[in-house]
Amino acid sequence: MYDLKKIIEKEGPKLSSELIELIVENDKVSKDTARKRLSRLKDPISKIKGLFSDNQIFFYHKKIYKKPEFYDALIEAFELSGKKYFAIINSVQYHYGFINKDRLAAFSFSPIKDLKGHKRIDTMIRELIDLEVICEDGTNYKLNSKICSKENYQHSKSLEIVEDFLINQFNDWARGIGLTSYGSAKYYYEFGKFSWAYVSPSYVSTLVKYNKGKLVPAFVVADFLIGNKKNEVDIDFFLKKIEVLRSITTMPTFLPFLVTDYLDLNIFKKLKERGVIIALVDRMFGRGYKELIEALINSITNAGAILKNDPEAYLKLIDSINKLAIGKTNNLKGDLFELAVGYYHGQKCKGLNVGKIINFQGEQREIDVLAVYESKIIIAECKGYKSKISKEEIEKWVSEKINLIRKWLNSIDVYAQKEFVFEHWSTGGYTDEAIEYICKLQPKKYKLDFIDSEKMLEKSKEIESKKFKQILKEYYMTAL
Repeated sequence: MYDLKKIIEKEGPKLSSELIELIVENDKVSKDTARKRLSRLKDPISKIKGLFSDNQIFFYHKKIYKKPEFYDALIEAFELSGKKYFAIINSVQYHYGFINKDRLAAFSFSPIKDLKGHKRIDTMIRELIDLEVICEDGTNYKLNSKICSKENYQHSKSLEIVEDFLINQFNDWARGIGLTSYGSAKYYYEFGKFSWAYVSPSYVSTLVKYNKGKLVPAFVVADFLIGNKKNEVDIDFFLKKIEVLRSITTMPTFLPFLVTDYLDLNIFKKLKERGVIIALVDRMFGRGYKELIEALINSITNAGAILKNDPEAYLKLIDSINKLAIGKTNNLKGDLFELAVGYYHGQKCKGLNVGKIINFQGEQREIDVLAVYESKIIIAECKGYKSKISKEEIEKWVSEKINLIRKWLNSIDVYAQKEFVFEHWSTGGYTDEAIEYICKLQPKKYKLDFIDSEKMLEKSKEIESKKFKQILKEYYMTAL
């Protein structure tokens, strides 16, 4: 008789369909008999149910549970017979191991609301968390490091920033040609019970419908795939969402856009055959956009090294943004403000790190700018937006960030011997309550420095760069 326990222990985890075929082939029994034998498998063989198509079961030896070989086999099983779970995993992998919690649903083909015959994505996420395939990591979901082959938080952050930038560009384009109405767009929003990066009603006369005399608008929906070469698996979530919506007879007219920077010919043909409107960034927004987003991704991903070793690349990037996307970059300016602060410190310090994630005592914090000087360490918090910083925000920064980061610094011998300076940069300044609170802060074990726009200009005089002073004045103090 075929020894299932030895096979699973020797060859690794297997789906029930494969095991049934092996039993039938080797023991010359019926599939029903094979299923009964599988149902009698006990310790040390364990099983996972309810995640695979056709009620398949995933069998594994308990000695490898949650080890790399367990996850390798599980991901392979999802790709074969659990495609909705695989789409979630692949999307986090595509974003270098991290993805914002509010965005993940848009990169899946699982509904965010109840839809007959479909499991909701929040349920699927809980199941993947229970298996430790993904975990919650602050505002992100993080892929298990045993699974992710290219984990890089800064790279993930760069994709998120560029996606946001292009969503705003897409919205300007859509309303500029009259396809959608001003102020009607929603980002990472629901349409047809699924999440999309961009959703907006359209009242173009040839697209709208009437139901019992009532106008039913059409909808423009779009998703964004940027920064990686795409394969068919990467676009599968998008096509599957469209396929489900087109099967619903009561669905309003909708125009599906996929905005991307690169597609090979086979994928391009596949999308066109499915009626997708392909928006290549260079063709939609103008020549030079592809190079611009590549530069953005590279500058954010490798910010510390670039600002320290090739600071002129940052100045060139800002010039490119101004030339190609003038008047449409307020959000992007805020997202890139830490690069400006990094540029300033990079001219003076010995070592520089931008967007560093630290984990200490089971807690995680992000450091916008970490600058290592001869006798001090400067930790800069960067807020490049119009709004004034409130007292509550300063209190939270001091209690939740400074305290943990200071403990982390003290745990590192090369840092512990230096003076700690915590800077707070705000282009929008501070509320009166915040200023009153700041004046009362007198920490003994570290220094605090609060830097508004006026103080930024004073600091800019410390480095020999007319261009940087111009960027601060025009890019952060006038336009914001």
